[in-house]
Amino acid sequence: YHPETNPNGIINLGTAENKLNNVEMLGKINDPKVSTVTAEQLLYGPNPGSDRLREEVAKLLNRHFNPKVLLSKENICVGNGCGPLLNLCGEVLFDHGDAVLVPGPYYGGFEADIKYGSRVYTIPVPHCEGDCLKVDEAALEKALKNADKPVKGIIIANPNNPFGRSYSAEQLLLFCNFAKSHGLIVICDEIYGLSTWKDITEQNIEEDAPRIESDIDGKQSKFTSIFSLDLPDPENTHGLWGFSKDFCLNGLRIGVTISYSKTVMAAMQKICFLTCIPTNIDNILVNILSDQEWTDHFIINNNRKLLKNYTHLTNSLNAHHIPYVQGDSGFFIYIDLHQAGLNEFDLWMKLLEGGIYISPSQAFFSEDKESERNWFRICFAVEQDELNLSLDRIYK
Repeated sequence: YHPETNPNGIINLGTAENKLNNVEMLGKINDPKVSTVTAEQLLYGPNPGSDRLREEVAKLLNRHFNPKVLLSKENICVGNGCGPLLNLCGEVLFDHGDAVLVPGPYYGGFEADIKYGSRVYTIPVPHCEGDCLKVDEAALEKALKNADKPVKGIIIANPNNPFGRSYSAEQLLLFCNFAKSHGLIVICDEIYGLSTWKDITEQNIEEDAPRIESDIDGKQSKFTSIFSLDLPDPENTHGLWGFSKDFCLNGLRIGVTISYSKTVMAAMQKICFLTCIPTNIDNILVNILSDQEWTDHFIINNNRKLLKNYTHLTNSLNAHHIPYVQGDSGFFIYIDLHQAGLNEFDLWMKLLEGGIYISPSQAFFSEDKESERNWFRICFAVEQDELNLSLDRIYK
């Protein structure tokens, strides 16, 4: 789809990309002070990222994730996207043929990211009835007991994908305590950790800003980074974060692994020559992050835009009586299209024929039962004209 060159093309609201800040980000990146290539950048750089970049990433995460133990460059390894870095975690932390528990439905990329290279397999764990972000110990025990492969870890997406919600501190600790009691490794993907628009907009209210009425109830969880908790086993709790989502830089392919384990970080740095990033991109990111005032303003402004679009979308869904999971993070929500009266695949194909692509529940390895199917993830981080046209196509 393009409004001028291909107005009848398929609008993609299935891929999780944020297009709301192109002007701001391009203005920054194209500033000669930020992106000028020097002779030094024509040479090879350090495989895990330059010391300065890892220092700047650590400072950013210390400001916004409030880790219990402050992060330093020694806890950071930078690579070419969170997908390759999850594969790197699989190679370092597990053996071929091992398995990990994943609360379901879950981001479909986990399956490819950790299986195709490192040969680690995902085992979904169902959520409690009536609460998509609650997974109890009984469900974890059952998944562990019934696994047909040796389970060695748990992978969590916080904020959750596809639900667009953050886990509570209590739920994160339940995962961590379960993992410790069974000798499992925890990997927490927090790639949307700075797109937690409910928290960030509430903490940075402008006195003269208009109030945006939304459906968000006050009982929802505030974003809690797993590293802000009193972890029961910090040496076996590792994280992922990246620039693709929170800084709208999908195409630059920059991810970050986070670990307090010197052994794990040393092992990652031995093989991260397979995931290293270009030196000019390293330098651009250093110049962006070192401008702390611009960076923090960008984060706040991005989250205000996300809240505005979320509210616009949910107001429309409410008017058309389409149920959805209330969100607080990320730039997508999970909507219920059972009322269409078609099976999920047929409905998905009909939507494509109508010019709109959104992601069906099977893309997130949902359970094969009626209540879990016919849910779709819709991304809303596009300009409102495109969002409105997309909604018109869905309603038809």
